[in-house]
Amino acid sequence: MGISKFFTFGTHLSIKSMYELRKYHGDRVQSLTYDDNNIAFSVGIISPGEYQFGAIKEEIFKVNYGAISAWTEGDKDWKTYKTGETFVIPASKNFSLKVEETSAYICHYR
Repeated sequence: MGISKFFTFGTHLSIKSMYELRKYHGDRVQSLTYDDNNIAFSVGIISPGEYQFGAIKEEIFKVNYGAISAWTEGDKDWKTYKTGETFVIPASKNFSLKVEETSAYICHYR
């Protein structure tokens, strides 16, 4: 059988350029981002606290665990989203996220 039964030689993906671990705010917010130039998204974990970011592209968040409060530049009030709920951050806007318990999300970039 040998090793060639389990591996295809000669086909290589540049995993380093497609996946990136990003850490923000003293490692209290971390995300694993995938970007192959056709689709981009990240899966992240946020520790309790309040954090500021800037969106380059539109960001579509889905809360996978916990609750995330979001405020977008120009909004009057914070809105809280719970497990299973989705919210959108417009492109080119500053925004803040706030959590009271460790929470998880997936974010698609458009």
